[in-house]
Amino acid sequence: MKRITLTIGLLVLLLIAEAQERNETDRRSRLTVLLETKDEKAVLSSLKKLEKSKTEEDKMLAYAYYSKIGNEEKVNLLNEQIVKVFPNGQLALQSKIEMIRQITDLADKDAKFQSLLRDNPDAPVGFDAYSMAMAYAAEGNLPKMNAYADFYGSKVTDQYGNKIDKRSIMAGLAPSLMHSKPEAAVPLFADGLDYYRISLSKPEEGATEDIRQQRRARGEQTYYVMLANYVEALLSTGRKEEALQIVAAVRHEMLTQENKENSIFLSLESAYLNALLANERYGDALPLLEEAYIKATSGRGIEEHLRKGYIAKNGSTEGIDTYLGSLTDAKQTYESKELMKRAISQKAPDFQLRDVDGNIVKLADLKGKVVVLDFWATWCGPCKASFPAMQKAVNKYKDDVDVRFLFLHTWEKGSGDPTVGAKKYVIDNNYSFEVLMDLRDPATTESAVAKAYGVKGIPTKIIIDPHGQIRFNTSGFSADEEKAVSELAAMIEYAKKS
Repeated sequence: MKRITLTIGLLVLLLIAEAQERNETDRRSRLTVLLETKDEKAVLSSLKKLEKSKTEEDKMLAYAYYSKIGNEEKVNLLNEQIVKVFPNGQLALQSKIEMIRQITDLADKDAKFQSLLRDNPDAPVGFDAYSMAMAYAAEGNLPKMNAYADFYGSKVTDQYGNKIDKRSIMAGLAPSLMHSKPEAAVPLFADGLDYYRISLSKPEEGATEDIRQQRRARGEQTYYVMLANYVEALLSTGRKEEALQIVAAVRHEMLTQENKENSIFLSLESAYLNALLANERYGDALPLLEEAYIKATSGRGIEEHLRKGYIAKNGSTEGIDTYLGSLTDAKQTYESKELMKRAISQKAPDFQLRDVDGNIVKLADLKGKVVVLDFWATWCGPCKASFPAMQKAVNKYKDDVDVRFLFLHTWEKGSGDPTVGAKKYVIDNNYSFEVLMDLRDPATTESAVAKAYGVKGIPTKIIIDPHGQIRFNTSGFSADEEKAVSELAAMIEYAKKS
């Protein structure tokens, strides 16, 4: 069975969040003031003054405003003007940094990065350096990893203006290093855990009780996520007995807590299960395996481990088919209950849009059918990553006249024709999708249908029942295609019966 692990990025994000907090104060920036001003004439007047200003700071504020509202024409115009007037200024430097970020060859990226630093030793590239350290950690290049980690540590401070403890920095790199050189990652995790144990033993600082509680909660989450990763690193280096002892002790301690954080406990349960399996403790692992199977938190191959657990507990395979059947029934019951929790009932806003061939499609004409809306864009990585699963779902219902899939391209970016781009993308990738264009309104820069449906991020999928009621509204995507198709099918079947 594939090991049940947390996304490595979560640990890194938790650690970086500490350094970023210092910049997230309650003081509203000039940009925020502009964005929140309701008087359009006042905003236009301010923008004109900023654009005519002789300082790059003012011009950059106008640039940031137009970028925020999605006015690409103004953004491109100001970008050209600012770089021309201030060739050694902030935006010109940022453009150079952005070009380096786009480089995929690590050696070339490193060379360009070092060249930039020679010419601009104070360039704001602290977090870029951390990204480089992570990339070299993934390759197992310890000298380069350490060099960039040291540079990052010299540039970034925590929320109090203090230098970040090196143990914390290196522990953040350990998950990336774990896959290339797990033996080198183990001591980094251990040092990081020591650092966070000491930190958590001290009173938390902060202006209010809420802030103090938030910081402590984040510190605890970082600690336990790091512990789970540490256990995985130990398992990768063959130290399976040690890994089991560590995670079992912490898990036992957490089981005695009345108000344990569920997400933290689940991360420990995952590490504990992996340690039990590594030590071939199948009987002890059986209850956790059953729960993982029912709640679909496991990877492929769990059935084989369930068989081993059943045999370890019962001494033979007698009755195993009945046992596995009961687990499947329990799984279906659980999925049905979870689906019910997510079901809603809201009137679906009517709309009409043109498809990529210019034909008008009206939602009102689809009454009596289950309609699946998928809001996406060609620039959206997660959207495109979800499409193989969506194609499987489309194929599953291709002969069902009572189900219709509509893929709404929204929030277009760039200067090209979005309709041409969207059509080309689905054709080039052999997707049989019906694509509608939810184009931005030139006056408001908003995509009307996405706004009407309250879309906050993409991909977003909305399932509408035959009576025109929204029954489900989901965002994001699952990397598990089989699970994604199964969940969507369950939503469609639920909507059919509404």
